[in-house]
Amino acid sequence: MPDYLVRPYDVLFFRGNKSFYFGEWYAEGVFPPYPSTFQGFVRSKILFDNGLIDTEGRLTDAEKAKNAVGTNTEMKCAITGPYLMDEKTKKVYFKTPADLFRKQPHLNCCSSALRNIGNEMESDLDFPLSITEHPKEKLDNLYPPDLISLEELKQYRTLLNYIEVEDKELFVNEDRVIIGFDKEEAKKNNRWVQDKRFCVTQYKRLRDNMRFYCSVDSSVDTGIADGPLKLGSEAHPVYIQKMQDEDAGMIEKSLNYSRHELIDTILETKTFRMVLLQHGLFKNGWFPFDYRDPNSKKPCARVEGLDLKLRFAFTGQPIKISGYSFLKTDDKQQQSNIQLKPVVHAVPAGAVYLFEITNDCTREAVEGFVNKYDNKSIEYKPYSQMGFNHLIFGVGPKKEVS
Repeated sequence: MPDYLVRPYDVLFFRGNKSFYFGEWYAEGVFPPYPSTFQGFVRSKILFDNGLIDTEGRLTDAEKAKNAVGTNTEMKCAITGPYLMDEKTKKVYFKTPADLFRKQPHLNCCSSALRNIGNEMESDLDFPLSITEHPKEKLDNLYPPDLISLEELKQYRTLLNYIEVEDKELFVNEDRVIIGFDKEEAKKNNRWVQDKRFCVTQYKRLRDNMRFYCSVDSSVDTGIADGPLKLGSEAHPVYIQKMQDEDAGMIEKSLNYSRHELIDTILETKTFRMVLLQHGLFKNGWFPFDYRDPNSKKPCARVEGLDLKLRFAFTGQPIKISGYSFLKTDDKQQQSNIQLKPVVHAVPAGAVYLFEITNDCTREAVEGFVNKYDNKSIEYKPYSQMGFNHLIFGVGPKKEVS
């Protein structure tokens, strides 16, 4: 699975799903970009490298293009990322897990609010939740840095306490004035803007040596050549470059060293944390696995021979994911009705699930479960192919025996 670095030349802006028009003074941006944005970027680069896009951006051979990159529902490549990476130090950065809090304001030392699980309490979700150990001080003063490095994440997955997470400045914000969008005129014309309507939004400028990192696993031998392409809502140029072979698979190489220790601890405690490194889109909404009893909708699952019971979850507000359809038809009425993909709600990156294994299990069963999902994506096509659902496991607390 080749790894790639994407080097921006200028500021970047990635649109969210919030429209902007008269009465709004800002436009919504998202950062880092959604995996679906990078999936589109990778597919466009493959088409460009294989001569399937002309100088005006039109497909030269629709059938060959479909064979190279697939369709909306059947994609030919799966990506991991994008994540921020320092090209000089080779450090990769992820969204900080939501169960971490500083021990004291301004300290780098953090602890998990899930380091102990005691009695269960009734909830309004039709199933009980465990009591967690939230800090007593105002949480706004205790939130850790927004991003965590791969080295820090390695601490997180084997510890519940005394985890060092340093403050980071990987990019800077730059306010820009942009022109509003005229929705009524847009029904008749493309990219129509409102006269004398402006709003402000934040663009992102990456610090020196900061890049986007992603890996690409393609089912066809199309290849991605080093070279420029446009990225972001304003199509600013970036340069994509394949990493050296010795650097390939750096996330897996780093996490693999702690996997045996992780499995040993899961066997001892019969609990584990599941952390989303990317936003999660699952068949069952916010719950990542199939319900063991579909009729009850209680968050219990049977996966790879393990009976899993959800004890607690830090999920945050859902985010909306949308986009444009690649489908094209000669029927003008049908084409006008399929311009937008449906909006779906995703669990935000950094969400943490605490599971308890409730059945007797062997080491082989735990190993099989961990090896199948750790540093991989829960399959839910096409979203998992875009890069959504990427997760890792971390140790959980030892459950209290009543």
